[in-house]
Amino acid sequence: MRTSLIILLALICIPAASAAGPWLGTATNGLGYTSVVHAAATTETDGAHSISVSGKWGIPRVTLNNRVGGASANGRVLVLAEDFEPTGELRTSSSFAVLGTKPLAFRRTVVLKGDFGFDTLSPNGRTLYLIQHVSQRDIFSYRVRAYDLAHSRLLTRVIADKRQRDWLMNGYPVARAATTDGRWVYTLYSNPNNYPFVHALDTVHRTAVCIGIPWDWTADQQAINNATLRVDGGRLKIGTLFSLDRATFKVSEM
Repeated sequence: MRTSLIILLALICIPAASAAGPWLGTATNGLGYTSVVHAAATTETDGAHSISVSGKWGIPRVTLNNRVGGASANGRVLVLAEDFEPTGELRTSSSFAVLGTKPLAFRRTVVLKGDFGFDTLSPNGRTLYLIQHVSQRDIFSYRVRAYDLAHSRLLTRVIADKRQRDWLMNGYPVARAATTDGRWVYTLYSNPNNYPFVHALDTVHRTAVCIGIPWDWTADQQAINNATLRVDGGRLKIGTLFSLDRATFKVSEM
């Protein structure tokens, strides 16, 4: 039986969900974790241990449909995202709090130059995947980056589909699914001016594939935005219309 962690954050009020522009913001609960305002101290407890974490943190959102992330598949690492008031400008720095959960302990704060959002973690929690926003003019353009938590460094190589000439991706995440071992993380991105696509991230080998979905975005934009993803054996089910072969990345209609 999974033990819930309760995150008590001091002197701030974290909304149930906050986001603006490219920032997905934070949520107050999900994945068995709960964020609660405490007036005296910033404390986190799992029922057996309590720790203090300074700063303004919350559980990171990973889709516009309020899915949250932050926990590694092995359950040993929890990453909290910085909670802040968006100004409409890209941030000059971004911060994340890294916690261990067995036992509950604060490990470090990761501070990066530039505007970064949480994406996911590798199964063992040693690689933190981030969304780097790179253009104020086009706020939905981004790159996927990897941060090596074991060596405290941002890897220079962009995590991108090498088949694509342009490594700059565009859209906003509306749905997500992952394999039970946490290796593959699939995210459906919607774009009001183009076809949606699935970003298939191999969190173990730090590679990715982008697969365009032949969905009529001019007529079915609402259906795309409300679609779900589901891993079903060797296939990824995309809404009720499409299926993706996870080995060949070929898309077929259901």
